[in-house]
Amino acid sequence: MIKKNTIYQRLLASMLSIMVAMMFSFTADAASSCKGKTKSACSADSNCSWVSGFKRKDGVKVSGHCRASAGKANKDKTKQKSESKAKKDKSAKSKDKESNNDKYVDEKEKKSKDKKVKKEKKVKKEKKSKDKKSSKDTTTK
Repeated sequence: MIKKNTIYQRLLASMLSIMVAMMFSFTADAASSCKGKTKSACSADSNCSWVSGFKRKDGVKVSGHCRASAGKANKDKTKQKSESKAKKDKSAKSKDKESNNDKYVDEKEKKSKDKKVKKEKKVKKEKKSKDKKSSKDTTTK
Protein backbone atom coordinates (compact mmCIF):
# COMPACT_ATOMS: atom_id res chain seq x y z
CA MET A 1 0.00 0.00 0.00
CA ILE A 2 2.82 2.40 0.72
CA LYS A 3 4.28 1.81 -2.73
CA LYS A 4 0.95 2.61 -4.39
CA ASN A 5 0.72 5.98 -2.62
CA THR A 6 4.23 6.96 -3.64
CA ILE A 7 3.58 5.97 -7.24
CA TYR A 8 0.42 8.09 -7.31
CA GLN A 9 2.24 10.96 -5.64
CA ARG A 10 5.05 10.79 -8.19
CA LEU A 11 2.56 10.60 -11.04
CA LEU A 12 0.65 13.58 -9.68
CA ALA A 13 3.85 15.58 -9.17
CA SER A 14 5.03 14.88 -12.71
CA MET A 15 1.61 15.85 -14.15
CA LEU A 16 1.65 19.12 -12.23
CA SER A 17 5.19 19.93 -13.38
CA ILE A 18 4.20 19.27 -17.01
CA MET A 19 1.17 21.57 -16.65
CA VAL A 20 3.30 24.35 -15.14
CA ALA A 21 5.87 23.99 -17.93
CA MET A 22 3.10 24.25 -20.53
CA MET A 23 1.75 27.41 -18.90
CA PHE A 24 5.16 29.09 -19.08
CA SER A 25 5.67 28.06 -22.69
CA PHE A 26 2.45 29.86 -23.72
CA THR A 27 3.54 33.13 -22.11
CA ALA A 28 6.78 33.21 -24.09
CA ASP A 29 5.10 33.39 -27.52
CA ALA A 30 6.34 36.89 -28.35
CA ALA A 31 9.93 36.09 -27.43
CA SER A 32 9.84 32.83 -29.37
CA SER A 33 9.07 34.70 -32.61
CA CYS A 34 12.55 36.25 -32.41
CA LYS A 35 14.33 33.21 -31.02
CA GLY A 36 16.89 31.58 -33.32
CA LYS A 37 16.93 34.30 -35.99
CA THR A 38 20.17 35.34 -37.63
CA LYS A 39 21.55 38.84 -37.10
CA SER A 40 20.29 40.10 -40.48
CA ALA A 41 16.83 38.53 -40.05
CA CYS A 42 16.61 39.91 -36.53
CA SER A 43 17.46 43.46 -37.57
CA ALA A 44 14.91 43.26 -40.40
CA ASP A 45 12.09 42.46 -37.93
CA SER A 46 10.86 45.56 -36.07
CA ASN A 47 9.66 43.45 -33.12
CA CYS A 48 13.15 42.02 -32.53
CA SER A 49 16.57 43.39 -31.64
CA TRP A 50 20.03 41.85 -31.81
CA VAL A 51 22.06 41.48 -28.59
CA SER A 52 25.80 41.29 -29.17
CA GLY A 53 27.80 38.63 -27.38
CA PHE A 54 29.28 39.52 -24.00
CA LYS A 55 30.98 38.06 -20.95
CA ARG A 56 29.10 38.02 -17.61
CA LYS A 57 30.71 38.92 -14.28
CA ASP A 58 30.91 35.26 -13.34
CA GLY A 59 33.02 34.61 -16.48
CA VAL A 60 30.38 32.89 -18.61
CA LYS A 61 30.41 33.88 -22.29
CA VAL A 62 27.02 34.75 -23.77
CA SER A 63 26.87 34.55 -27.55
CA GLY A 64 25.01 37.11 -29.65
CA HIS A 65 21.32 36.40 -30.04
CA CYS A 66 18.02 37.84 -31.21
CA ARG A 67 15.44 38.89 -28.64
CA ALA A 68 12.10 40.67 -28.53
CA SER A 69 12.46 44.45 -28.48
CA ALA A 70 11.57 46.23 -25.28
CA GLY A 71 7.94 47.33 -25.43
CA LYS A 72 7.32 45.63 -28.77
CA ALA A 73 7.10 42.02 -27.63
CA ASN A 74 3.42 42.27 -26.80
CA LYS A 75 2.59 44.90 -29.42
CA ASP A 76 -0.73 43.33 -30.37
CA LYS A 77 -1.81 42.88 -26.77
CA THR A 78 -1.00 46.46 -25.84
CA LYS A 79 -2.80 47.69 -28.95
CA GLN A 80 -5.89 45.71 -27.96
CA LYS A 81 -5.68 47.06 -24.43
CA SER A 82 -5.35 50.64 -25.63
CA GLU A 83 -8.30 50.18 -28.01
CA SER A 84 -10.49 48.74 -25.27
CA LYS A 85 -9.41 51.54 -22.94
CA ALA A 86 -10.29 54.10 -25.61
CA LYS A 87 -13.72 52.51 -26.01
CA LYS A 88 -14.26 52.65 -22.24
CA ASP A 89 -13.15 56.28 -22.14
CA LYS A 90 -15.46 57.11 -25.05
CA SER A 91 -18.44 55.45 -23.39
CA ALA A 92 -17.63 57.20 -20.12
CA LYS A 93 -17.46 60.54 -21.93
CA SER A 94 -20.77 59.92 -23.66
CA LYS A 95 -22.32 59.03 -20.30
CA ASP A 96 -20.89 62.25 -18.87
CA LYS A 97 -22.33 64.21 -21.77
CA GLU A 98 -25.71 62.60 -21.25
CA SER A 99 -25.64 63.40 -17.57
CA ASN A 100 -24.51 66.95 -18.36
CA ASN A 101 -27.34 67.26 -20.87
CA ASP A 102 -29.74 66.00 -18.22
CA LYS A 103 -28.35 68.57 -15.82
CA TYR A 104 -28.72 71.27 -18.45
CA VAL A 105 -32.32 70.25 -19.13
CA ASP A 106 -33.03 70.13 -15.39
CA GLU A 107 -31.53 73.59 -14.95
CA LYS A 108 -33.56 74.90 -17.86
CA GLU A 109 -36.76 73.48 -16.38
CA LYS A 110 -35.85 74.89 -12.99
CA LYS A 111 -35.27 78.33 -14.48
CA SER A 112 -38.59 78.25 -16.29
CA LYS A 113 -40.33 77.21 -13.07
CA ASP A 114 -38.56 80.00 -11.21
CA LYS A 115 -39.72 82.48 -13.83
CA LYS A 116 -43.31 81.27 -13.47
CA VAL A 117 -43.13 81.58 -9.69
CA LYS A 118 -41.68 85.08 -10.00
CA LYS A 119 -44.44 86.09 -12.40
CA GLU A 120 -47.09 84.71 -10.04
CA LYS A 121 -45.57 86.63 -7.12
CA LYS A 122 -45.46 89.78 -9.20
CA VAL A 123 -49.09 89.36 -10.20
CA LYS A 124 -50.07 88.84 -6.53
CA LYS A 125 -48.16 91.97 -5.52
CA GLU A 126 -49.85 93.99 -8.23
CA LYS A 127 -53.25 92.70 -7.09
CA LYS A 128 -52.50 93.63 -3.52
CA SER A 129 -51.31 97.07 -4.50
CA LYS A 130 -54.44 97.56 -6.62
CA ASP A 131 -56.63 96.40 -3.73
CA LYS A 132 -54.89 98.80 -1.38
CA LYS A 133 -55.32 101.68 -3.81
CA SER A 134 -58.96 100.88 -4.34
CA SER A 135 -59.56 100.65 -0.58
CA LYS A 136 -57.82 104.01 -0.07
CA ASP A 137 -59.95 105.54 -2.80
CA THR A 138 -63.14 104.32 -1.16
CA THR A 139 -62.13 105.56 2.27
CA THR A 140 -61.22 109.00 1.02
CA LYS A 141 -64.58 109.49 -0.64
